Amino acid sequence: MNQKARLLAEIEVTQAQFHQLLQSIPDEAFGLLSSNPAWTVGELLYHMSIAPRFMVADVKLILQRPFLLKLLPKLFPERLFHWLNARLTRHGARQLNRQFLADEYDKAHERILQTLHSLDEADLQKHVHYPDWDPLLAGDVSLDYLFGYIKRHFDSHAAEIQSSLTLTLSEEGTS
Repeated sequence: MNQKARLLAEIEVTQAQFHQLLQSIPDEAFGLLSSNPAWTVGELLYHMSIAPRFMVADVKLILQRPFLLKLLPKLFPERLFHWLNARLTRHGARQLNRQFLADEYDKAHERILQTLHSLDEADLQKHVHYPDWDPLLAGDVSLDYLFGYIKRHFDSHAAEIQSSLTLTLSEEGTS
């Protein structure tokens, strides 16, 4: 199996896992605080659709303007990155419901698949240095590793959601 086929399979499985997770969460849990202090469970679900959406721009940067990633930390401080990430997620997730979350993830999924299909195997080896703003996507990052971020990002936040729901259920059981 070549790299593109492996990444495609991983991205498709991740989409299915997102929908399984979404279906497993009761509507009333969307407003619960998550174990991630920036967001509620619903906002975190919406945030999961942002990584593949922004990755399209990352691919263009790596292929066409890698020098911008060297300038980025100088022009755009890490705290501003995190502040914008939190605000954009909250803003985008202001009309939370199950269908909206499913649609937003699926739109992002389609965009990243189109981007992956536009690349050839050799492109996946191209790499740049990323700032250390996200431990899941830092240092020397190839396009292959970048596409793998979709699964790593999902797994990380799915674990936060599961932890939040488990904690809430255990607190309800003791009260």
